[in-house]
Amino acid sequence: MVNPSSIASAQDAPFGRLKTALADVLLVQADAGDAHTDIAIKRSDRVGGGIVLTGENALQKAEHLIRTQRYQRPVVPDRGRYTGKNRVLASHSFDPVWIQRQRLLGLPAVLPDGGYVAEHDEPGLLSVLRRTADLGPDVVAPLFLAASWLERERLPRLVEAVTDAGVPIAVAFEHKKDPLAKKAAVYGLVALLQVPVPVLLLRCDTSSIGALAYGAVAAAVGTRSSLRHFYPVTDGGGPIRPPKPAAVVERLLSYVHLDKIDQTAQLDPDHPDWHCSCDWCNGRSLQSLASAPDPELAAFLHSIEVLFRIRTNILMAGDLTARREAWTEQCSAAQFNHMDIDNTRYNWEVPKHLAHWRERGKDPSDLSAPAKPR
Repeated sequence: MVNPSSIASAQDAPFGRLKTALADVLLVQADAGDAHTDIAIKRSDRVGGGIVLTGENALQKAEHLIRTQRYQRPVVPDRGRYTGKNRVLASHSFDPVWIQRQRLLGLPAVLPDGGYVAEHDEPGLLSVLRRTADLGPDVVAPLFLAASWLERERLPRLVEAVTDAGVPIAVAFEHKKDPLAKKAAVYGLVALLQVPVPVLLLRCDTSSIGALAYGAVAAAVGTRSSLRHFYPVTDGGGPIRPPKPAAVVERLLSYVHLDKIDQTAQLDPDHPDWHCSCDWCNGRSLQSLASAPDPELAAFLHSIEVLFRIRTNILMAGDLTARREAWTEQCSAAQFNHMDIDNTRYNWEVPKHLAHWRERGKDPSDLSAPAKPR
């Protein structure tokens, strides 16, 4: 039986309530105004689950979810002001009403509506951390970063600033595709996760599980590609064309475009990669996702079941050391499974993040050191 006094002491410890509510949670990040958001909320409503509601209507949706629907899992409203052509920068003031409404909801982690921390914007970074510290222990610093902050030249300053501030942080990274496709980014994220403050990773993909294995208090996976990172500003203010729907292939530990799954499975329909036993697929071929009435929704419904299953497998390994080892082995196995697909026949590429996570897991150097990737 759990000792009630131990629960009280945990709650009274620094960041106790935040850590208790969000520990090892895999959050689903959804657009608050999307037609599929209610489905995403339903799928997130499970042990170890929670929801990140994104956009200007995030708080309105959160209020309805908590007060009317009595949703009991963690809720994080992300206003998303750091994205798009009209994004605000890190030095922009937080909206006090946005913060107060979250406190009235009793959220364990209050996320201000922070702006974008550009590549050389150290004053903006320090401003966000300082203003967060002034707001109290229930507030999480919104660090929506250019991916270059994870590279050797800037990482030591980022780690130092977060350590000195001593406040919880929520991080997301700007990139046109996958920010963790760069080796330095994986090493940098791991170093940031060793800072002795709670870290929430937002807008991620399968690497969200890797972040949990390395000590993130919680991590979010987006319902679609645009919510699995955030795009650099272009002349058009966003991506050149809408990204294709993609789904997680469990043995490959990666998102794969549905048309690529379909084309490859047609040539080798009996290959184990293309059959799924998750609760949504129930043994069907992954080819069925592309032919569904709403392929993007079908891809999400499959992917979230697979991701929660992977999360469970990693957490069951034990302590953080065991989790890191389990994640490293899964990444290694996924690499070989990718290589098993004939590249000359299928024009197949092994996602780079798998090799980087595997190399970080087998690197004996200090996890907290912003070491040069080998």
